[in-house]
Amino acid sequence: MASIGVNAVKVIDGDGDVVSVTNNRLDVNATIGTGSSTFTTYPQDTATTSAQTISTLIGATVSTCKEIIIQPDFDNASYIMIGDGGVSSDDTEGIRLSAGETLILPISSTDNVSVRAPDGSQKLNISIIT
Repeated sequence: MASIGVNAVKVIDGDGDVVSVTNNRLDVNATIGTGSSTFTTYPQDTATTSAQTISTLIGATVSTCKEIIIQPDFDNASYIMIGDGGVSSDDTEGIRLSAGETLILPISSTDNVSVRAPDGSQKLNISIIT
């Protein structure tokens, strides 16, 4: 086994720094990026009795999503269904959200999620993280 000492080979990291060892372990000299995300909120919208994509509701397709956040308004008298294009309004297909509940979907495009309500008066709030 090689030993580290005066005549030892020096290991250089990608930044040109000599790698050091403490207690027989390599010391790590790294910077971890925090990434960058944008949080965008959209004006409150109304779910209709036919399935509509999030793209239709917000008036734009966002194909670089990290997450879509959907919340039915606290004043809604009924529920909203979230799902694919075949989501039902009678709570037999999709995810049912009641007033004030929140659903966060880790999904890449606003075209992949549809919303539907049993009547046309249910409001919802949408935010997107890109």
